[in-house]
Amino acid sequence: MSTYSSEARRAAKLKWLNAPPGMTEELAAEFMRRLTAGDTLSKLTSGRVLPALVTRERFRKHCELCPEWAIEARRLAKVNEKAAAEIRKTVTWRLAIQRSADNRRTAERCKNGHIRTLDNTFYEQHLGYLVRRCKDCIKNRRQLLMPSPSQVRASIASLHEGGTLSSAASHVQQSMRNFIRANPKIGARLRCLSDKNASVHRSAAQRARRRFAASALTRNNGEDAYEAVRRATAHLTEDERDDVMSRMFLAIAEDRLTLSEARSRVGEFLKDHRRRPRVYGEAWLSLDNPLGDDSGMTWLDTKTDADRLWG
Repeated sequence: MSTYSSEARRAAKLKWLNAPPGMTEELAAEFMRRLTAGDTLSKLTSGRVLPALVTRERFRKHCELCPEWAIEARRLAKVNEKAAAEIRKTVTWRLAIQRSADNRRTAERCKNGHIRTLDNTFYEQHLGYLVRRCKDCIKNRRQLLMPSPSQVRASIASLHEGGTLSSAASHVQQSMRNFIRANPKIGARLRCLSDKNASVHRSAAQRARRRFAASALTRNNGEDAYEAVRRATAHLTEDERDDVMSRMFLAIAEDRLTLSEARSRVGEFLKDHRRRPRVYGEAWLSLDNPLGDDSGMTWLDTKTDADRLWG
């Protein structure tokens, strides 16, 4: 076996020594076709694509013998080498990213030392790869985030114009919370102003809701609401029925009472109509109490102007 190998090597060496300088026309045409296809010079002269007789030395010799052929061949070789270098760089860069992502994905701890658990871990796509993130690290970064001076001035101006702390963007809200914790005196004033503005907004929204009558009151030109309230108050006396009906109509308009609840809740409005305000202490001390069971005069009617003046 060794004898055959040595003889084969000797024959190949003699063939290479006896071969003419440069390349044949067929070999040169095949070489140029391979260069045009995108093969590099190092690949073509290594013996992996063409016969081993095409070495770098024979390529250089053929370029000396054929200058016109050499110009195009060297140009294509330079372009192919540059493209191959870019491909190797991209592949190496992507492989490095993939290895880094795989290492982070399988690590038991994050880079800051937090233990990986199901509760503090989530996954996201980064440059086309699945990367594991740590919620504890993100929480710590948010706690250290402070707003810029322009953001603080913009938030204060928004509060003076009627805005609230919660009306800003989410990242500005987090940074402003950190700013308020770091500056408690200023933070207390900002929170107070924000709460005041929020209360004003709620009151305005409530007034806006009451500005328009509920659909139940305007349905069928008001006939449905009137019939429901009339049936619910049919058992009341005439001197109380009109006032109770007015209160119920107002409640329906403000969407505090539905037509189906009119009969069951008529007692609430009757009780509110009969309520008498107390001046001091118990109800029997009120000046609005009648003088007697059958009297329509109250204690307030017996007071003269002098009594009201000195009282």
